Amino acid sequence: MAPLRRAVGAASRRLGRPELLAAFDTHARREEHEAIAISAVLAATLRDDSTYVDVGTNRGQVLSEAARVAPSGRRIAFEPIPSLAAELRLKFAGLDCRQMALGARAEQTQFCHFRSLDGWSGLRRSPEISDEQGQPELIDVQVSTLDAELAGERPSVIKIDVEGAELGVLQGGRSLLGQARPLLIFEHVAAAAALYDTTSETVWDLLDELGYSVFAVTGEGPFPRSGFAAPGAIVNWLAVAREAQGAASAGPRSG
Repeated sequence: MAPLRRAVGAASRRLGRPELLAAFDTHARREEHEAIAISAVLAATLRDDSTYVDVGTNRGQVLSEAARVAPSGRRIAFEPIPSLAAELRLKFAGLDCRQMALGARAEQTQFCHFRSLDGWSGLRRSPEISDEQGQPELIDVQVSTLDAELAGERPSVIKIDVEGAELGVLQGGRSLLGQARPLLIFEHVAAAAALYDTTSETVWDLLDELGYSVFAVTGEGPFPRSGFAAPGAIVNWLAVAREAQGAASAGPRSG
């Protein structure tokens, strides 16, 4: 089965048809379901002129969907890998692309760039990727914060995919999240967060303190602290400001 899965995976990537691999592989199937759910969330949340923020943009997979559903909106991307930041500026007209990482505080530090698997790159090196697989290099990066970079902005959606460093991004955005109350789409895997001495409970506690409820991106939830921390297959999550959740539950009033 493994050779067949590899062959189907290669064909899936070559043809741009991820559903082909999803039919054979449960992990790929979950990724496909979550990607579809993210597209639905963006379509339901962004207006044509909304501001969308993408932290850890990579090649703009989610950014492309935001541009499609909100073509007149403002789009701000944060991507620390120089070649990818340059690629994004060429690919997306009018994109405000900032070549930096985000965290809890401003600093200069090093970033592990896997040249062969750039989606696994991060401020801490993933032990899952060998030198042979990833061809790692350390690059110097500027780290800033959401609060510093987005002062005065009111984004509708912020997507965060930073390979385990999401707690730092949230800590650096306390003021923004408290004032603008954007919807958050964020990747969280306990093993990746552990590289930053972070637990799932700590991430949930901060979101709860900021007045957010946590859902799976596919709609399950809200998850209590124990449910968010429990081992499972969910990778992509939503954090919804509780006042927005309450307004949606109440529905329109008849007049």
